[in-house]
Amino acid sequence: MADFFSNQRKSLPIALEVDDVKGKTYIVTGATGGLGYEVAKRLVRLEAAKVIIGVRNAEKGESAKTAIETQAGRKDVIEVWALDMASYDSIKAFSKRMETIDRIDALVLNAGVSHAAWQVKEGSEAHMTVNFISQYLLTFAAFPSLQASAIKYDIKPRVVLVGSMGGFFAYESLNKFPQTGILDDLNDKAKWEATYDNRYPVSKMFEHFAARELASLKPVSETGVIVNVVDPGLCKTDLNHELSAFTRFKAWCAKLVMGRSAEEGSRTLIHGIAAGEDSHGKYLTSCEIREDHIPDWVTNESGKVLQKQIWTELLEKLETIQPGVVTAVLHD
Repeated sequence: MADFFSNQRKSLPIALEVDDVKGKTYIVTGATGGLGYEVAKRLVRLEAAKVIIGVRNAEKGESAKTAIETQAGRKDVIEVWALDMASYDSIKAFSKRMETIDRIDALVLNAGVSHAAWQVKEGSEAHMTVNFISQYLLTFAAFPSLQASAIKYDIKPRVVLVGSMGGFFAYESLNKFPQTGILDDLNDKAKWEATYDNRYPVSKMFEHFAARELASLKPVSETGVIVNVVDPGLCKTDLNHELSAFTRFKAWCAKLVMGRSAEEGSRTLIHGIAAGEDSHGKYLTSCEIREDHIPDWVTNESGKVLQKQIWTELLEKLETIQPGVVTAVLHD
């Protein structure tokens, strides 16, 4: 928090230029508005050969495609693909379609949710499904295609996970976790509903843990793929549109005083695409690698134990959802 206010007011660079992007292929989820929309628009303007946007609503996707290509002055660059991160079948279909692409330079996992009331999707509380399990189901399913691109074109594709500093405010939930069966325990509405406003941070904390563990097990030297976690900061987007009126009002006040525009916030995601091997498994914010922002409880011995437990449970969950999706990456 010490750097938060100054970071929010920084003038952020645009880390990619035409020569970096021209002729390349990118996939951006959650791109009908907000950060994802701005990332897709920037990539089109920088002369990407193809930008695939994963969207829940086909009509909104087509509208976004038309608007972006009109503003960028380029046609037939964007492809609109159906993707609902609350549906494992949708993710499987999307990842299967990814196998038909000859080249993927980056997968930007921007889609996420922030709910006001308890919901269940695919048998798990919705934040955990959409913001955590689904992100890694798509990451693992995409990995063979990313590795194939790395080999064929001698490139280093990126997986950019959109995280949040909020994940580092989930500490109060740790004392309530059992030693094992954490993901199942988090589905206990009677136990967790009273602290539901902390569920978004918990989902983002788990997302961060898994990125660190994946990077430690699969270095870039082995896979050719760079995975990083980007915190876009406080941005003027509609992420919190489902929350209570009072919570939305507080967020509106904060954004009014120090919020970044969606375009400014999207520059952090562009930096994630541009960042090199030193960003693998790392936390990026304000267009910098900032591991110093990570609290001690994440990286100390107890944090490492929790990280491995979350990782173990995640892999078990993914293998149940799609048998072989994990072994294809970790035991190939």
